Amino acid sequence: MGGCGARSPRRPGIPPGSLLSAFPSGKSRGDCQRARFPGGAPFYAINHFHSLCLFFFRFYDHGLSVGAAELQLHVEDSNDSTVLWRVLCNQGNQWSQATIQLGRLTQPFHLSLDKVSLGIYDGVSAIDDIRFENCTLSLPAESCEEPDFFCCRRSKACIEKLLLCDLVDDCGDHTDEVDCVPEFQCNFENGICNWEQDTEDDVDWTRKHGPTSTLNTGPMKAHTLGTAKGHYLYIESSEPQVFQNRATFLSPVLNATDAGGCTFRLYYHMFGKHIYRLAIYQRVWSNTRDSCCGRYLGIKATDG
Repeated sequence: MGGCGARSPRRPGIPPGSLLSAFPSGKSRGDCQRARFPGGAPFYAINHFHSLCLFFFRFYDHGLSVGAAELQLHVEDSNDSTVLWRVLCNQGNQWSQATIQLGRLTQPFHLSLDKVSLGIYDGVSAIDDIRFENCTLSLPAESCEEPDFFCCRRSKACIEKLLLCDLVDDCGDHTDEVDCVPEFQCNFENGICNWEQDTEDDVDWTRKHGPTSTLNTGPMKAHTLGTAKGHYLYIESSEPQVFQNRATFLSPVLNATDAGGCTFRLYYHMFGKHIYRLAIYQRVWSNTRDSCCGRYLGIKATDG
């Protein structure tokens, strides 16, 4: 697959060999060049991408006036696109790797890489080594008798029981998402379900779709749908918030579990400088809502 426009001249740092696509600067200011994957077909005729599917490619974006580049997801029968990745300026005289979480896409789609020219011959963008990983669903299994595994009713795949009722079609036939208890699930597509905002904290969580408003922070899309149409909850760590402001989100009261225990699962995204901490506390009914009175279960502490 070749890029749109002329092949870029060789620059220092770009090794010999064939590039998958290259985008030289120097056309009219604001001109957009696009590479499409796959090159010959409008959409990938695939609707069985695994929830752990990753898309990798190497990119070279160097020059004082190299301009912006953006990777977009286009789903069949939709006029909306989802931004998956972008760079805005010079990334140095080197190849870098981009890793994109595609997740469980259930409709045919294609990807496009858009490059905006600044109209100056001082920069080049190139991409190479495109690949998908962990994108194939489990194949039909001859047997699925292990106690910690579930046999999908129609696809006959064998998946871990931990994947049951996780709001993602891991079987490929949706049989892992039947017989679930709605009160124990929430993907925020229709509000915050039976959860509630704490009235004694500093900041409320915000329900949103698409990218967050602060550049170079937050997710580009929700996890459940894998597109910008999906919803999620987030908080801004920047102004007007101050250090150690708390945003507490409260679950409904749950009955005691049986001897087998209970597993609580969620997907989270933490990106940006000085984001500080995300934590889970388990409270019992007799305690107050203050997190110090609950048992710390924890998730992640980060500062980058």
